[in-house]
Amino acid sequence: MSVNSPASPPAVLTIAGSDSGGGAGIQADLKTFMAHATYGLSAVVALTAQNTQSVQSVFAVPPSMISEQLDAVFSDISIKAAKTGMLMDCATIEAVVNAWKRNAPGIPLVVDPVMVATSGGRLLKEDAIDALRQKLLPLATLVTPNLREAEVLLDMPEHSIETIEEMQVAGREIGQRFGVPVVVVKGGHLANGPIVDVVFESKSQETTCIENPRVASTSTHGTGCTLSAAIAANLAKDMAPLDAVRYAIKYVNQAIQAAYPVGHGHGPVNHAYALTSLAIPPPTVQTPYPFTAYLKAHSNGLWDKYIRHAFVRQAGTGTLRRPAFIYYLKQDYIYLKHYARTNALAAFKSDTMREIGGMADIALGCARESELHVKMCSDWGISREEMENEQESWASVAYTRYILDKGTSSDLLELLVAMYPCLLGYGEAAVCQAEDPETVTEGNEYWPWISNYADAHFQDAVRKGRQQIEDLVQQEQPSQARLNRLLKTFVDTTALEIKFWDSALEV
Repeated sequence: MSVNSPASPPAVLTIAGSDSGGGAGIQADLKTFMAHATYGLSAVVALTAQNTQSVQSVFAVPPSMISEQLDAVFSDISIKAAKTGMLMDCATIEAVVNAWKRNAPGIPLVVDPVMVATSGGRLLKEDAIDALRQKLLPLATLVTPNLREAEVLLDMPEHSIETIEEMQVAGREIGQRFGVPVVVVKGGHLANGPIVDVVFESKSQETTCIENPRVASTSTHGTGCTLSAAIAANLAKDMAPLDAVRYAIKYVNQAIQAAYPVGHGHGPVNHAYALTSLAIPPPTVQTPYPFTAYLKAHSNGLWDKYIRHAFVRQAGTGTLRRPAFIYYLKQDYIYLKHYARTNALAAFKSDTMREIGGMADIALGCARESELHVKMCSDWGISREEMENEQESWASVAYTRYILDKGTSSDLLELLVAMYPCLLGYGEAAVCQAEDPETVTEGNEYWPWISNYADAHFQDAVRKGRQQIEDLVQQEQPSQARLNRLLKTFVDTTALEIKFWDSALEV
């Protein structure tokens, strides 16, 4: 009897030193990889005798052995991302750089420029700093210096970076000077207040500040290693870099809060807290809709592509070709019929009168929305009869039959997730476009269409639909396998929404 093998998790490699105390280095990295449902590999570049109080000695692994470790894992295992930690000296860095060039072009590389341990020990020799700058950073996808490390990389005096504004300048300078696509300047050393980490993205030239509450704890040993490992694991799972950083920061913050006492100095975080945590955590002030946030973050960039689609942007500026919009209105009129039918199926699958009433409200909303389409077409000389007789496009057939299939073959939650991109996406796309300074309202024949979805009535429908899905997820607490199915459904229908607008622009 044959047995189907489970899918292999993405493999992530750490190239770093060993921490005999277990809180940092490859020990922290491998724990973090496991907590992120990835498969961890390691190439050990140094051995340390250390505990929570101090680094007592360091032994460098011979460069030839470093090369052999890297060649061995790359020759056999498909690695999706990697990170570097403590690299100690010039010979180590050169061995890593040469092996990387031989084996790993194109693989995301997170460089944690480890120079000083949390306990105070120096972990990078002075003569290795130039090698790190000139040879390793140009290979990096993302680099994660703290304030002191950013100063060293930029050859600045100590304590030159002490404000968020100075962090932003440093991140931009590191990205531009060394050609690193993404720079994360960690703000844990800033005095007082919440912790602010600054992310600079070279391609867009945008800087993002990520704020999290400061946790009063001595369990901070290995936080830098843990953060870079979590980012690498998220990149291995095809997250966009900014999302990978956001989720990694959140993971470290929660791991600090869940830490238990170890040793008499700076203890480690609790890397394993996530293994027993809920797949979707409860809502918080910071993340009031955790399931929705999860779906967007794991959509491989499709969500942003959808809500900022060229069709909506052209409608907002009044530059959309009228034949494209009329074609869209006719096809969307057909789509709304199927969407209303799907909501009727959702009502059938609902258990409470409140849920049934909510589905009925959405179906009635489809009827109201379709009347807007009829009125706009009527203003351009197109009759209701012509709209009723319009032939359904393949883009609409693919989309509507997909959600109808979910209506007949899936439970309520999966059906709602299949319909979610339409409800949530139109609401978010309309608000984004309404707030865009380039949007034209006066004399723009498409503005009534945008404002219909940006107004309070439709936004209230989005709020109710979103809350219903969030409540169902919190009640069920889906397994990872179930979560994967829901995510696939969400991504599928988001892609179908994009194709729907694409088809109108192609007319």
